[in-house]
Amino acid sequence: MTSIQRITGLASGMDIDSIVEKMMTAAKQPLVKLQQQKQILEWQEEDYRTLNQKYFDFRSTLSNMKLTTKYRVRTTTSSNENNVTATAANNAALGSATIQSVTQLATAATKISGSGSETATTISKSGAKIKADASLYSQTGNFLNGITWNNGVVVSQSFSGDGDATAAVKLSNTPVSTTADDGTVYYAMNVKVNGKTYQVVNDKSNIPDNEKGNYAVYNAESGVLTFDSAVSAGSGIHVEYVADAVTETKTLSKGAATMQLGHGLIATDTTGNQAFSLKINNTNYVLENDKLYAESDTGKSSPVGTLDASTGLITFTDSSVLSGDNNTVSATYSSKYATMSLGSYNEDGSMNKAAFYIDGTDSLNDVMADVNSHSTLGVSMYYDENADRVSLTRKMTGDFNKNKENNKGDEIIIGGSENDFLNHTLQFNGSRESGGENAKFTMNGLETERTSNTFTISGVTYTLKSKFDTPVAVTVSNDTDTIFKNIKDFVDQYNSLIDAVQSKLNEDRYSDYAPLTDDQRKEMTDTQQDQWDKKARSGLLRNDMTLKSSLSNMRSLIYSKVNNANISSEYNQLSSIGITTTSDWLKGGKLEINEDKLKAAIQNDPDSVELLFRATGSTTSEKGIVQRLYDSVNNTYNTIVDKAGKSTYVNTQFTIGKNINDLTDKIRDMNDKLGKLEDRYYAQFTAMEQAIQKYNSQYTYLSSFFSQQ
Repeated sequence: MTSIQRITGLASGMDIDSIVEKMMTAAKQPLVKLQQQKQILEWQEEDYRTLNQKYFDFRSTLSNMKLTTKYRVRTTTSSNENNVTATAANNAALGSATIQSVTQLATAATKISGSGSETATTISKSGAKIKADASLYSQTGNFLNGITWNNGVVVSQSFSGDGDATAAVKLSNTPVSTTADDGTVYYAMNVKVNGKTYQVVNDKSNIPDNEKGNYAVYNAESGVLTFDSAVSAGSGIHVEYVADAVTETKTLSKGAATMQLGHGLIATDTTGNQAFSLKINNTNYVLENDKLYAESDTGKSSPVGTLDASTGLITFTDSSVLSGDNNTVSATYSSKYATMSLGSYNEDGSMNKAAFYIDGTDSLNDVMADVNSHSTLGVSMYYDENADRVSLTRKMTGDFNKNKENNKGDEIIIGGSENDFLNHTLQFNGSRESGGENAKFTMNGLETERTSNTFTISGVTYTLKSKFDTPVAVTVSNDTDTIFKNIKDFVDQYNSLIDAVQSKLNEDRYSDYAPLTDDQRKEMTDTQQDQWDKKARSGLLRNDMTLKSSLSNMRSLIYSKVNNANISSEYNQLSSIGITTTSDWLKGGKLEINEDKLKAAIQNDPDSVELLFRATGSTTSEKGIVQRLYDSVNNTYNTIVDKAGKSTYVNTQFTIGKNINDLTDKIRDMNDKLGKLEDRYYAQFTAMEQAIQKYNSQYTYLSSFFSQQ
């Protein structure tokens, strides 16, 4: 904005603004040309980038066409799909195989509760009913054999790995332990790191070297659990263990009415009272008959509160014990838990062992969920309410127990003591196992077996559906239709690129249609503006040398023979497999396909067809069509990026952007000059107005003298 005071026509009566505007119109013509040049460059940049997206997409297509999976697509046929089905990987050998017979299908091992008895046995007492979602402790009397509960607390702690070389975590309580005959101390503890299970000992010196990676060491003095190697940062470490007792400390406000413990089912001591102690602000309290008394109150006539042993809720009846603003309350107690042990065999014949610690508040559903989610055990547990029995099923089919003398050759192993929850309560002690067998069959005259009914041989995956003794032939052949489609898609992408580039090269240029100025747009309708803009930006890439060179190079690479020793001379150029250029030269060398000829070539010599496209070599002549085109398209893409940039670039990184910046600077300078020129015009007219006004004042003054005479 000018700071010059403008007087426009008050004295002269002239339309100064209109006069200056017309004078400036002529002066602005160089500025208009600069603005139009800038607009053209911006349109060119947009056109280049639109085409370059086509080059980028085609380059991606070429990358995919370098892969063997585009040419080695296999299809399989079975002479009897009710007995055998098959699929083939891309590297599967062409040909056929015969499965003469299947004498046994692979099955998963299963154990049913009570199956070791002469008569089927339910797990609950007659007239009682087990509720799978209710706490086990509350249903102890409903089980036929009851549940053996131990005093202790099942504690769960979770940690996050920090990536240290000596990975270690500190537990808040001391786990219970057992000592083996060799002196190794084993802790009642489950440890998982990202799903991998570790067994915990106090010393790994007696553990075989090849097993040490599956163990962690617990130091009872420091309470620290240590792993062999670093646990990567962010890894989930979950520790579940049984402690003889736990201590919970909380800060309660003045006059608090209750305190909820983390566990219920408070265990009793040898006298029949709960093994429970409480400290409030350094004063000890004891529990008798569910009532809390100060330890010094020998008469125990005034309880300060009560404990609901089943829920772990403490209710304070004497508000004076919590008279301070912040009261420190610590409770030490034990709860109830049961144990369960289960094992299964791996493919190498080794055994997975898992110990489960069942909190009294857990339900049967909770126990089953723990078993089913155990990643290494591979066993599913299921309870049927109608049958009132429990089943354990191996998730994998097959026979993995290599030593048939071990555990009767069973795949699912029920461990633990006689009082174990599985053994005793769920009645799996002595249960019979069914299934756990390998598939046995004869293939190409060879008797063999597999742990699964689905198995892979030489890139072909077979699935046995039933037993049979009538031979089934499985044939692997090229999937001609899919390979044809892959090549056709490539040709379509090539033609799409050629069409887009050729259309820009041939686009008419209307030199009389320069980009519109703002003033010109005001005088046109929206439709007129669109029609003008369409012609103004048409042909901006007409006969562009970069694009013409790109098309010429691609055509040459497409037409040339592939001189590679591994390709049959019968199929060493595109025309020999039915891909030729269209006879219409206006289409810029687009390709067309003779479907029958291409499919015949794929069927007759798939290797040569593949190499015609993706062969490698030290010279361009030896390279396949796709390899050649990739290098050419990539060079063109990079050339256009250097010229027109891409969306992530700033103007200083490419040629057109730099030119736009130069024009922007010139336009700014020109605007400054025009502003000064306009100010000068107004200054001159203002001076004229002031002179006329002065003249008029003098004239009026002199005229007054004559009028008085």
